[in-house]
Amino acid sequence: MAYFVSDAAWALVNDNIIPKNMFTVLAVNYSNAVIAAILFYSCFIYAEMSTRPEMTRAQIENLQVKLRIPVLVEMALLLISFAMSPDFWLDKDLEPCPLYYFILSFIPCIYIMTVTIRCLYRGLKPHNRMHLKTYLIVMSYTPGCLVAAGAQIFFSLTTPIFCFWCTLIILFVYLNSQNRLISTDPLTGLNNRNQLRRFLQLKRDFENMYIIMVDVDHFKKINDTYGHIEGDRALMLVSSALKKACSFFDISIFLCRYGGDEFMLIVQTETPQDVIKQVRECLKEEIANREGSMNYTIAASMGYAHWDGDITTFRDCVAIADKKMYEAKHLN
Repeated sequence: MAYFVSDAAWALVNDNIIPKNMFTVLAVNYSNAVIAAILFYSCFIYAEMSTRPEMTRAQIENLQVKLRIPVLVEMALLLISFAMSPDFWLDKDLEPCPLYYFILSFIPCIYIMTVTIRCLYRGLKPHNRMHLKTYLIVMSYTPGCLVAAGAQIFFSLTTPIFCFWCTLIILFVYLNSQNRLISTDPLTGLNNRNQLRRFLQLKRDFENMYIIMVDVDHFKKINDTYGHIEGDRALMLVSSALKKACSFFDISIFLCRYGGDEFMLIVQTETPQDVIKQVRECLKEEIANREGSMNYTIAASMGYAHWDGDITTFRDCVAIADKKMYEAKHLN
């Protein structure tokens, strides 16, 4: 909406409906440059979150801080230069100089091209095929923006063609966000049972498929002794370890919160023991790096079973993996 308003104001000033003077021209062009940078910064963040479900909250916040720096630098430098040397940016007809258009498009182009390349790279990996639709739509950002911007420049500067494309991007973000709410566990950010049902309907190569069940040890005791808030923190810590462990493997892994303190991995591998080992190592790292003191021990028991990919045998395989998991729990 902000970009729509800014672009509309620019068109009104350009057509002299709003008095065209140095102040109004600089104001609408500054607004367009800043809002465009913020818009594509937001697209970058959303694309990363959509295509990298293994990202932890700390990783997302760190990425946001880094990506804000170019936007803030552009905002500050443009504002100072517009205020101190307005004649440098405008010609005698009060039209922006070519350097302005380069700055206007530089940060958005860098953000959007980086997103497209990263999504293309991730989309080619076999374990990301389930989210191929999301990758393809995100990869369409760059060619779509180039076509829309080119159409507006060559056909009609005052027709908000580029704004219409931005609206389509925002619409996709909204619809995909609603879908994520339906298919994502709100506490851990992992897939939920709804997404598990969708996953089971997909066609895939069923060779070497294993179901790994993960259960947090003594979780009820943590809840009863330290409260449900601390129990939630324990679940989030385990989920972060599982996400990190999955990111180590270039294989197909489906990860979800199965219910309560139980998690499930459906892995295409010949060595499920390696996945379990990696989960244990990542859990140790998460515990070691956790902020603040912890008066209890977090551990997880795991069990696995081979699955032939037939939906009718899925529950039986889960029961076998569950049984092995509880056997491991009793041994611990």
